[in-house]
Amino acid sequence: MKGVKTLMLLSATMLSVSALAQQGIFYYVNTNSGYVNSKTIDVMSNDNGLVVLNECSNAKYENPAIQIIELNKSFIKTSENIVKVDNMESVSGFSKLGNGNYSIFVNANTNTSTPVQVLASAGYKDLGQNKFAEQQQEAFIDKTELNGKVFALSTHTAEKGKYEIVLTCFDANSGQKQWTKNVSNETNESADAIEADNLGNMVVLGRKYSDNGTEYIPILYKLNDEGGIVWKKSGVDMPSNFYSQSISINKNGEIYYACGLTQRANVLQTKVIKLDANGNTKRTININEFTSNGSISLASGKVLLFGSRFHTDSKQVVTKGSYVILDSDLDELSNKTLAVDDKPDSDFKYNTTSSSDLQSAVELESGSIVMIGKVTMPQAGGNEKQNNTIVVVADAYGNYK
Repeated sequence: MKGVKTLMLLSATMLSVSALAQQGIFYYVNTNSGYVNSKTIDVMSNDNGLVVLNECSNAKYENPAIQIIELNKSFIKTSENIVKVDNMESVSGFSKLGNGNYSIFVNANTNTSTPVQVLASAGYKDLGQNKFAEQQQEAFIDKTELNGKVFALSTHTAEKGKYEIVLTCFDANSGQKQWTKNVSNETNESADAIEADNLGNMVVLGRKYSDNGTEYIPILYKLNDEGGIVWKKSGVDMPSNFYSQSISINKNGEIYYACGLTQRANVLQTKVIKLDANGNTKRTININEFTSNGSISLASGKVLLFGSRFHTDSKQVVTKGSYVILDSDLDELSNKTLAVDDKPDSDFKYNTTSSSDLQSAVELESGSIVMIGKVTMPQAGGNEKQNNTIVVVADAYGNYK
């Protein structure tokens, strides 16, 4: 126990000192002994600072639950709350409702996969859990907000090996469900992401599978706020070995598509494509030895991609949180990777190196960029490792130190 108290005290001291510069690296050791592992899903800013949504689990990665961490404007953790959902499989995202409550989207499994909306108060008390799927075998993927509505994107397993993309609309003030519809009448399409633009539309990113389900290509739908199709783009120029994909949209409606490619063992690459508001390709670049988990378009017109890179030393191969900033034409402006002399490694004398991965991001009104993820590090006083939350705060140019 002495080791735990020392670790928490040192971490709190580090936060207080580093926060004065409003940039740096911060990490937060899980305080609930039943939920020592956490994975960042989403983050939003509020009047008090930041709210971080995690999926947490026990030491054996069992019994997942919702974990909500609040950080003040100095990036000091002020609360850590757990919300349990029966038969929960995963956490996928959340929205702040107009009535002050939160709408948290998770996937649960009784006999079949079912998306569940959890309503939570500002104090994170469970106000009710509602299954919102109209069909069985449906899994929630992503959400976005547009014109006073929250749109939840799901993949429905229509039959064995066949998928459909489903969109559910909620009122952004009360969280009440308004309607559900299929994005198109096509079968064997699954969902990956949804993003709203500033022009009253949203873009859905997915995958269209071959008849035998062994191959797939990227697809993009632009929809209006009633779920109607504005246009569809099928077959973005992409090698068959891509394993992840994401989108962000700038203020002009231009789309930035990013996906990860496996080149060979321990060598990854991210391909980035800029498309105009009609889905036409304008430019393509590759970022070597970097895998992107997602991206956001910044107010300045720049694009931030966040993820990780492999780090190899004499002892092991780990991932280190990494990010790239591009200008609006995809020219590289900044390319950073967390180092072994950064926190948390610099705080403790391990016989090993921590592993980190950046999984979500938000831009603050000040222009600072906040990236959230997980860091795998030894528990205090032992050799067992746990996944904690890590936060990287960079200035508008991408500098965090």
